[in-house]
Amino acid sequence: MRHFDQIILAAAMFRLFLSSLYLSARLWFSTLVSPVREGRSLLGALLIALVWPLFVALQLIQWLGFALDEIFFPGWRKVQVREPIFVVGPPRSGTTHLHHVLAQDSTATTFRLWECIFGLSVTSRRLSEALVRLDGTLGGFFARTLGGIGRRLSRGVEDVHPLSLTAPEEDFLAMLLPVQCFILVVVFPNAGWLWQIARLDREVDAEQQSRLMSFYKACVQKHLYVYGSEKRFLSKNASFSGSPEALLKAFPEASFLICDRDPLRTVPSQLSSVEPALRLSGFNEIPVAVRQRFIDLLAFYYDHLERFAREHPGKSVIIENSDLHDHLAESVIAAYQHLDLSLDAAFEQSLRIADEQSRSFRSAHSYRLADFGLSEEGVRASFPGVYAHADAD
Repeated sequence: MRHFDQIILAAAMFRLFLSSLYLSARLWFSTLVSPVREGRSLLGALLIALVWPLFVALQLIQWLGFALDEIFFPGWRKVQVREPIFVVGPPRSGTTHLHHVLAQDSTATTFRLWECIFGLSVTSRRLSEALVRLDGTLGGFFARTLGGIGRRLSRGVEDVHPLSLTAPEEDFLAMLLPVQCFILVVVFPNAGWLWQIARLDREVDAEQQSRLMSFYKACVQKHLYVYGSEKRFLSKNASFSGSPEALLKAFPEASFLICDRDPLRTVPSQLSSVEPALRLSGFNEIPVAVRQRFIDLLAFYYDHLERFAREHPGKSVIIENSDLHDHLAESVIAAYQHLDLSLDAAFEQSLRIADEQSRSFRSAHSYRLADFGLSEEGVRASFPGVYAHADAD
């Protein structure tokens, strides 16, 4: 039976590999006609057309690493994913802050940005470790160079989302490999399947869900194979807010920490965070249709997560953004107790320290509804479920 399961997984991986090549080619060709069909600038289209083949080359190297894992590190298949924690919630609701705090738990492990982009396979991680050791003997030149490049690339976005190759990051970036990562929508806003992936539980058929979850679970198993199968896996993905049911099916022992925040804050913050990428991609402003798609998606996230929490009370806890700011330690400890998750003394002490820092934090990210042609009344009308619950309370 185990051998049969391995064949099924290998077939699913190969199918995703072929699909990734097709989707990559489709996106590249769509870029060539986007100035006419989508209103993208010629300069933006040219930039994407030149950079995209480099992205595809990197993805091919990643796929090669997956193939080599089957030869050199087949033991990853035996790894059991026990009691993983998934931090989800509408974008800009505090998921990044909570993720970074939970990542201080020494009994947990989470993806770092460099692993999501370069090190999904065990082979690539082992090779990277060897290169880091070699660089260390040479004085750390390449580490300093990469650090400098990373700091330059992150300039202008630190207030929106802090970036560092070695910092905990959203592992939905692993889905870049099969070209099923929602973040690509800021470069290709008219790729319909990317919007469907964001609503995985509702708009993707069971067979495709199974393939994507099998791929993601394999990435998690490979991660634990490297860092220790006894570790608790920690994930944070705002874009997984549309797929908690699929995640729970793939990881039956999973617990979900759901961040929540007033849409009057998340809507302009989300639009403000995607606007720079859309401008770099050749759009002078967020197209009206794309803006509405983001708002509709956020409304779906709120409703879907509220329903999921109601249907799985023993598996999920909702944490308000204000509590993350003013009562961080108390909120996390209460959530762990509700979910029957262990919490050691060292981590609890880390929570106390983070609690003090959180109370004094003030974000430099500024945004207004009016900047995007929106009003408070319009936003409230787009989130009837949220404000119906608020009025009832």
